[in-house]
Amino acid sequence: MMNKRIRLIPILLATLISLLLFSCVPQQKVKYLQDTQGEKPKNVFENMVNNYHIQPGDYLYIRLFTMDKDANEIFSDMSGGGSIYASSTDQSVYLNSYLVSDSGFVNFPLLGKIKAGGLTISDIERQIYNIMLNEVNNPGVVVRLVNFKVTILGEVKNPGTYTINQNRVTIFQALSMANDLTTYSNRNSVKLLRKKNEQTFVYVLDLTKKDILNSEFYYLLPGDIVYVEPLKSKQYAFETFPYALILSALSTVMALLTFIKI
Repeated sequence: MMNKRIRLIPILLATLISLLLFSCVPQQKVKYLQDTQGEKPKNVFENMVNNYHIQPGDYLYIRLFTMDKDANEIFSDMSGGGSIYASSTDQSVYLNSYLVSDSGFVNFPLLGKIKAGGLTISDIERQIYNIMLNEVNNPGVVVRLVNFKVTILGEVKNPGTYTINQNRVTIFQALSMANDLTTYSNRNSVKLLRKKNEQTFVYVLDLTKKDILNSEFYYLLPGDIVYVEPLKSKQYAFETFPYALILSALSTVMALLTFIKI
C-alpha cells in the first residue's frame, strides 16, 4: 500500500507541473517594442503622421476670438460660448459643433459657407483665419474634430469605443484607454481596420517590434477599429491561474492518501 501511495506522488507532481506550464506565456510574447535579434538596438524613430482629412458627416467644433471685446462676444456666442471641454455630455458637444454637409461645407454664421471636406484641421483653421483678417485684427481660430472615436475589441481588459479629445492618438495610447492588453493577447497579430473611400482595409500590426514606431499606423485615425486576437494557447490556459486552489487540493489528496487504504 505504501508503494502505491509513493507511486502516486510523481503522478500528482507531473499533473501540477503540466498545469503550470500550460498557464505560462513566454515573456517574448508579452513584451512590447523589442529589438530585432542580431541588429543593433535602435532608440530614435521618426513617426509617420497621417493627417486626417475631414469628410461629409463629420462634426467640427469651431471657436473664434479676437482682442476686440465686442467682436469677441459675438464670436463667442457663435462658438457655443466657450471651450468644447467644458461640455459635460456628448450630446451637448454635438449641439455646439457644426456638421460638414454632403457637399463638404460648413455653414458658419457671419462667415458664410466654409469648405471643410477633404481638408485637414490645420487647413480649415488657416482658411478661417484668412477670412477673419478681412473683418478684425489679430484673429484667433481653434478647430477640433468632435467625432474622433476609436473602437478597441478582443483581448483587452476594457473593450469599447473611446472618444479622443485631442488631434492625435497613438495605438499605445488607445490601448491604455482600454486598460492594456490581457496576458493572452497576440501582440504579434493586432488587426487594424481602417475605412478609406467607402472601403475597409485590414492591416496586421506587430506590437512586439520597435518598427511599429516607424509605421504609418502608429497614429490612429477617426473611425479606426483595433482588434486584438487571443493566443492559441489561451484555450488551454487560465489568465488568472488558481495556484492556491490547486496546491490546496493536492495537499488534501496527499493527506488523505496517508490514511486511506489503497
